[in-house]
Amino acid sequence: MRSLLLVTATIGLSACASTPAPNYTPIRTPISFPKLAEETQVSLGEDMLRQGFYTEEDGIELVAENNIKGYRLSKGFYPQIAEDKGSTYHSYRMSSNREGAGYLLQARDLLGLPLPFPQSIRVSKTKQETCVITGGLNGPICDTEHSFERTRQPVLSDRDLQQTLLYSGRVGDRIKIGYRESSGSIARPAFSNEAEYDLSASSEIAYRGARIKVITADNQKIRYVVLSNFNTN
Repeated sequence: MRSLLLVTATIGLSACASTPAPNYTPIRTPISFPKLAEETQVSLGEDMLRQGFYTEEDGIELVAENNIKGYRLSKGFYPQIAEDKGSTYHSYRMSSNREGAGYLLQARDLLGLPLPFPQSIRVSKTKQETCVITGGLNGPICDTEHSFERTRQPVLSDRDLQQTLLYSGRVGDRIKIGYRESSGSIARPAFSNEAEYDLSASSEIAYRGARIKVITADNQKIRYVVLSNFNTN
């Protein structure tokens, strides 16, 4: 009797599948263009100085819908939220969207009754296997026919402040420089400005800690050297 209980418990545990606690952190990369003390040339309307951060996240891309026993995974991008030794786990949207993110509508069984929404989508690190993880005592529901691709995409983040100076042209001895701030690829109008500098007074210009030495400038291009960045690094 004891052996029977042990076997039953073992089978029950092996059938269970759950999503690990979130342990994935998107990749945050600093941006700094151009290098300090390096002569640079840009055209009218291009960035002279750009500094800040951008964030990317790993995930999988489904190129076609994957119906896994009633769970219909749309094509699109599924961002990673966790991983363990053999698999990565991914989130999904619950409705279609313009961003191209993968989504999953309410699934139903053969009788038309609603199935529980999954905890996550699990994909194998070593083979072409996609699984729906519903948690509890239910085991994973898997598919090995439909392919997926591992990829990395930019993600909007309020932490990703970017500061930019761009060249707006020259009139006489005066050059025009535009300042822009963006957060998560969204421009912040309240943090945009235009400034003019008189090159007959000085060939060095400054804005919010950034200092630039202008070598030549006309209405097509500007050559310059960045002496210090917004954050002085």
